[in-house]
Parts: sequence; C-alpha cells; structure tokens
Amino acid sequence: MTANTKSAIRVTTLVALWGLLGTTGCGWHQYGGPSYDRPFPIGQVTDSFWETQQTNGEAADFIFFDHEFAGQTANLAPGAKDKLMQVATRLEHVPFPVTIEQSPHNGRPQLDQQRRQVIVEQLARLGVPEADKRVVVAPAFTEGYTAIEGEAAYYQNIYGGFGYFGNGFFGGGAGRRFGGFGGMFR
Repeated sequence: MTANTKSAIRVTTLVALWGLLGTTGCGWHQYGGPSYDRPFPIGQVTDSFWETQQTNGEAADFIFFDHEFAGQTANLAPGAKDKLMQVATRLEHVPFPVTIEQSPHNGRPQLDQQRRQVIVEQLARLGVPEADKRVVVAPAFTEGYTAIEGEAAYYQNIYGGFGYFGNGFFGGGAGRRFGGFGGMFR
C-alpha cells in the first residue's frame, strides 16, 4: 500500500468517525423529561369517579320512594319501616338529607308534606336530632322506567344473552327508545 492510499484511508476513517460523532452527539443532553406525557399511576384517574358513584349510591339509600308508602296515603309500608330504622341508624354518620320522593309533576303537594311530616315524626321518635332540618321533599335521583321499559328489562335479565333480543347477536334489548321491545316510538 502506498502512502497516498494509507493517508486516504485515514482521512476517510476520520471523516466517518466525525460523522458518527455528529449524529450521536457528544453524550451531554439537557434532560427535560420525556417528550410524551407520563401515564398516571394505576387507578388515579378512575378512583375519584368510582368514589363519586359510591357516594351517590349511598345518598340514594336515604330516598323514600312513592312505593314505600301504602297507596296514596302517608302511612309507611311494612318494608319502609325497616328502611326507616336503617336510615335513623346511619343518619348521624352521613351528610345526606332524607328525601321524600315528590309526586309526579308535583301533583299532590299536600300528600308530599304529610309524608314528610310522618318521616320527621318517626325519626324524632327514634332519637334523630333536628330531623325536621334533614328531611326534604324533592324529585328522586333516578328517572325510573315506564311499564314497557320495566317489562323489557325484566325479560332481558331473565333471558339475557343469545336470542330474545337480549345481549346476544341482536343487541339492543330494553333500549329506552328507537327499538328494543317497546317499538319505535313508545
């Protein structure tokens, strides 16, 4: 090999090394963190959602619905008397009001107030302090189902799965509108 060839190889090698150093850098970087958002720890985002759901569910335990009174009277049904005992026991530990479900379209405000008064008297009898301030008449948290929707939900739970318009191949089932068992516009 001649001196010119050796020198050409050296120059080519130096240029190649210089190029490699230029593409990889000198090894010093100012660290600014990853170029993407770091993921949250598992459960951090969803925990607050689930806690809210749990709190709302617990608040719903303190609602006395229309069906928990005997007919169109202010008398408690037998099952509601047990519920009243549970509510009285738990009431001192929670911030929720005791809610009496309002009549549909506020059609019977006198009956609603009579029902409220019965609950206030029973809670006071059970030793709940300031029961009058904790009992309110208001619409229920949930909208409820129509008779057709309730029937569809019942059959979907019984026959759910493959067929019977349940969760199987046909999907849908007890949809609130546009299909399901109730027809197009029920």
